[in-house]
Amino acid sequence: MHRRVTLTLMMAVILLIISSCALIVKDPEVDKLTVIVEVAGKTFLKEEVAREVENGLDQQEYIYTMYGMSFNRTDPQVLYYVQEQTISALVDRAVQEQKAAEMGLEAFTSEELAALREEVDTTFNSYLESVKASYFAVTELADEALDEAVAETMAELGYPSREGMLEDAQKAKTLDKLKAEVVKDVLVTDEEIRADYEEKVSSDKDSYTDNVPAYGTAVMQGTAVYYRPAGYRYVKNLLIQFTDEGSAAVSDIEDQIREKNAELTNLETSLANLPEDSASDTESETASRSEWDAGKSQLITEIADLTGRLEDAKEAAYAGVQTAIDDILAKLSEGADFDALMEEYGQDDGMKTSPAKEEGYLVCEGDTRWVPEFTDAAMAMEKIGDVSPAVRTNFGIHLLKYADDLAEGGVPLEEVRDAISGEILQVKQDGVYNDALAEWVKDAGAKIYMDRLK
Repeated sequence: MHRRVTLTLMMAVILLIISSCALIVKDPEVDKLTVIVEVAGKTFLKEEVAREVENGLDQQEYIYTMYGMSFNRTDPQVLYYVQEQTISALVDRAVQEQKAAEMGLEAFTSEELAALREEVDTTFNSYLESVKASYFAVTELADEALDEAVAETMAELGYPSREGMLEDAQKAKTLDKLKAEVVKDVLVTDEEIRADYEEKVSSDKDSYTDNVPAYGTAVMQGTAVYYRPAGYRYVKNLLIQFTDEGSAAVSDIEDQIREKNAELTNLETSLANLPEDSASDTESETASRSEWDAGKSQLITEIADLTGRLEDAKEAAYAGVQTAIDDILAKLSEGADFDALMEEYGQDDGMKTSPAKEEGYLVCEGDTRWVPEFTDAAMAMEKIGDVSPAVRTNFGIHLLKYADDLAEGGVPLEEVRDAISGEILQVKQDGVYNDALAEWVKDAGAKIYMDRLK
């Protein structure tokens, strides 16, 4: 009996403790000061960590949105992942800052500080002018009043202060100095460069042999290339553009045709949504079908009429530049230099900048970077030095010259040596630095209280 009473009392006490804990309400201000991370002489509180986690979630959501993907920031797995990444970044930063201080890298010369201030001022002033243009384009404020209003708006929008930007720039520069010190002895050997070069040449050869036009696209986009496939030639373009009047006339009719085609597509969609058998139409559907059929017929007639007018407008536009083309052809027949005539008469801006000015455009069979008329004429010329007949496109009239062939084979190593060396060096330096950072973090023995973030 005595034992049963004792057990009953113990259960009552336990229940009282549990119920009392459930009734405890945390003070939000105190909760913000909960320690989440202790490392390298620094303490990161819940408020700061939570703010960084929110920033991380914002970035993730932005990236997902860019690719049209949904993002659930309340998903426990997503949240835990971002929390881990955020805390890892905070630990890394604290450890690096401690190591930089130990190595005396936080000091800056007056020249270094001046350069940082100049960079910060340039960026901050661009923010300031952007806010002025967006929010104070029309205002009666001036001088100090305007400056104060702009500053308040920038703060509301979350722009950093000039002082805060300078502090961040100094921290970033300090970490750059730390990495430079750690990786200063990392080198790249000739053997590494050659091995990487041969691998890149082999890979590009496989890629561009199977898809020759992809080479031209890569070159145009500024992508590094290491192999040149067969089938490309250099073509120079002497273009005489339509006059402003001729171009405007053509563009106006093309715009009208686009609008009519859009209307026609909408009507055809509406008709397709009606019952397949018109005999089953309701009274309303019968009226709609009749109206839409009539509208469709009218649009087809109007588009046909505009198409005819477009051809007339193009002929007039071509006629407006034909005299200039005839003069150039006459001079070419008399032995005039194509490049000199292109310099004097040509209106293709692409032919006025290097390397196209000296070499020409790269063109191959099936090349879709150019309008079909241009590609066809470029590839129809039989030998280097040939000049095409007049070629008509929507830009005007062209005369093309077959300037040279692109030599097939690997790009000479010396042309890409610096790029390859820089790429390998970057990878090796990152590896050395990341290994060093991992050791520093291990030695720092960070104390992390993930459960306190709940």
